[in-house]
Amino acid sequence: MVLNKKELIRYSRQTVLSEIGLKGQEKLKKAKVCIVGVGGLGSVSSTQLTAMGVGHIRIIDQDVVDLTNLHRQYLYDTDSLGFPKVEIAQKRLKALNPHVEVEAMPLTVTQDSAEAAVKGVDVVVDALDRFAPRYAINTACVRNKIPYIYAGFLVHMAM
Repeated sequence: MVLNKKELIRYSRQTVLSEIGLKGQEKLKKAKVCIVGVGGLGSVSSTQLTAMGVGHIRIIDQDVVDLTNLHRQYLYDTDSLGFPKVEIAQKRLKALNPHVEVEAMPLTVTQDSAEAAVKGVDVVVDALDRFAPRYAINTACVRNKIPYIYAGFLVHMAM
């Protein structure tokens, strides 16, 4: 998979790094990453991976944009309120980098749906905020020998 002229220019600041180079950028273009949860952490992760040129990004979330999301989830704005997060995120990510395929799955992750959620990807980023879907995704990754990156954060606050 060869980079076209626009991609060579777009990624020129990272291909000059010896740690990435042209071969590394071509590997990124071939990569398929699944980000489960496009809230605070998933928004940032999906934005960065899209900007870097990961070839295929699957975003999964069942939630809609809420006013309480806007202070930390930079893919969304006031006009996004009430819309599915994956729908808005897909539009924003495609606008950021049209060379990346962004697959949106408005899915509630359960033990039954987790296998389909991770099928065909190279790595999974867990940016979930609940334990049941996190365990389901982790189990599906272990079964399918897919690297799993736990990136979630959960705080319980007493009010």
